[in-house]
Amino acid sequence: MQTILIIGYGNMAGAIARGLSGTFCLEICGRDVRKAKAFIEQHQLQNAKAIPLESSMPNKPLLIDVEGKIVLLCIKPYGLSSFCYKGRAKSLYSVLAGVSIATLASFIDSKALIRLMPNIGAQCALSATAAFGVDMDMLEARTICEAFGSVVFVGSEALIDSSIATSGSASAFLALIAQALIDAGVREGLLRKDSATLVQKTFEGVGALLQNTSPQEIIDTITTPGGTTAEGLSVLESRAVRGALIQACHKSVKKAKAMQKHATSSKNLAISKKA
Repeated sequence: MQTILIIGYGNMAGAIARGLSGTFCLEICGRDVRKAKAFIEQHQLQNAKAIPLESSMPNKPLLIDVEGKIVLLCIKPYGLSSFCYKGRAKSLYSVLAGVSIATLASFIDSKALIRLMPNIGAQCALSATAAFGVDMDMLEARTICEAFGSVVFVGSEALIDSSIATSGSASAFLALIAQALIDAGVREGLLRKDSATLVQKTFEGVGALLQNTSPQEIIDTITTPGGTTAEGLSVLESRAVRGALIQACHKSVKKAKAMQKHATSSKNLAISKKA
């Protein structure tokens, strides 16, 4: 059974680890081995162990041995420099938003480098993940990504940041819409729990329809001339809801690109100081 080293023990790491559990042996590490052990227990991971880390020198970054391993990087972007990476990894998978393959390569030596943009659906093995890699093993990458959802391999690294608009941040935007619809049901007299159930099932239904039907076809099917849906859509269009969503997605992508520039400049500054 292949081993995957997961660096980090946050929410996304947990969602992905649950999908991988039982199919791979897992090694979990981070700054605190106690948190790594608690992470394994919390998510009931099979064939998993916490890896203690040590610093090569006092007040220096903790040392992680990546030699020959499949490494899954699930820390915050600013935490990348908190560790020193020893050896050459077999493959490196990173979920760090805004951190380029070039920046990853400047920190970690790996035969293959793959950027992933999963989303919160990974918690129920329904992540919509965008992936782009250099020298990656397609079968390995697909096996790992499909353990916690579905994957789309995009044609350029720039499209990883673009996918924030369609999957990365989109879950939060859809959740905001869901909350608004629940509140609308309460305003019209429904009990909150009943309103929540109806909205949940409506989302499930639309999700199923989208597998074979375009969004516009769904709208056209529901909307009758002069009817209730047409009345509501006219309000949404007059308030530019469509444009607001597009602009929100654009801002999220723009933020990721700015983070990428910051990560690159921070790395260059660190190198210059060492020199």
